Amino acid sequence: MGNRELSCYNLFLFDMDGTLVKFKLDFDDLKRTTRKILEEKGIYIEFKGSLIETMKELKSLFLDEGDYNNFVENIKNIMIQHEIEASEKAEAFSRSKELLDILKSKGKNIGVVTRNNKIASIKTLETSGLIEYIDVLITRDDVEKVKPDPHHVEVAIKFLNKKAEETVVIGDHKYDIISGKKAGCFTIGVLSEISSEEFVNEADLLISSVEEILSFL
Repeated sequence: MGNRELSCYNLFLFDMDGTLVKFKLDFDDLKRTTRKILEEKGIYIEFKGSLIETMKELKSLFLDEGDYNNFVENIKNIMIQHEIEASEKAEAFSRSKELLDILKSKGKNIGVVTRNNKIASIKTLETSGLIEYIDVLITRDDVEKVKPDPHHVEVAIKFLNKKAEETVVIGDHKYDIISGKKAGCFTIGVLSEISSEEFVNEADLLISSVEEILSFL
């Protein structure tokens, strides 16, 4: 991909944690807490995917639907608590602000599409000093189907009256790339501490940090 090619896109949709801001959420602790609650109920499982996906798969292991719903509610509250605590320590990557500044100066729209909850997402963007650049924020509370479903990305595009063909989706997780591709957007994979090369290879462009986007503008 040659230089200046990203300048033809008008909407840049970023994942938040691990892409624009440093990843502060302790997923292992969340999984440990969930495992403990399940073991108290006599349920022993291995986590293969994310916590949200795993909770959906657990439904068949509960004899009583009310018991399952209470369990989900409990885990969701624990997740929200973790996310809010992480948001209070939010820190942007060194050149995230510079990148968003330049995108804005070129008249581009900027959005954030995250599986995080709404309150924590707003707090994260405020604490990291990025909120003023964001034209649309779509969290898991705003949609029925989150990434990797394309719906999550499509809602953001529609909100700003843009088209998929003029949109770039940027993220450090395979869910970002899958949702962006399914929605018909150009995708950029960011190699972060939690991402692995096998997933981001599916992206149209691979970079080691968001600041590299600057060289394509």
